[in-house]
Amino acid sequence: MDSIHFSIKKASQLVKELGTQVARDRCIMALLFLIVIGVIAIIIVKRVNPNNKDIRDIPGLAPPAMTRELLWSAS
Repeated sequence: MDSIHFSIKKASQLVKELGTQVARDRCIMALLFLIVIGVIAIIIVKRVNPNNKDIRDIPGLAPPAMTRELLWSAS
């Protein structure tokens, strides 16, 4: 009887630990989802209105420079 009681107590403790780990994982996934949605929103806003000065340019999304100036000339 004591071994059954001990097994049930140990199992319930294990279930509680698994529940907290699942809750933690869900919180982390929710935060990552919000970050991804934020990045996608910024990209969309910059694509729709590229002259918006409130949002800084994102590397890789800015149009390429028309001309490049060299620091030294070959002559």
